[in-house]
Amino acid sequence: MRILLPIVATIALAGLCGSACAQAQCPELTRLRSEATESSKPKMRGLMIGRCEDHIRASQAWSAVLDYAREHQDVCDVSSQSLSALEASRRAAVTVRDNVCAGRPARPFPADIIQQ
Repeated sequence: MRILLPIVATIALAGLCGSACAQAQCPELTRLRSEATESSKPKMRGLMIGRCEDHIRASQAWSAVLDYAREHQDVCDVSSQSLSALEASRRAAVTVRDNVCAGRPARPFPADIIQQ
């Protein structure tokens, strides 16, 4: 038990240092992701919820995050799982953008609501 505790503590510290070091090495990725997250938040302007221009900016922001993460994957220690999550966020932003700019609801309604 005495040997196990220092080993577990070392592994935990290495994991914490890995993410902290990645953030220290890649502040640009952190900044881009924060901006993309902020731009994806719903905005209310008068009676219009979600203008096309807002969703265009959000999809461009997520594309910038994904491009930067791909270009700096080794330096920023971005895993393939993280890239997949960023790609999913970009696809979701593009889908919402396409729907809103075409005059459709941002997200499709569930099938049971449409059938009634």
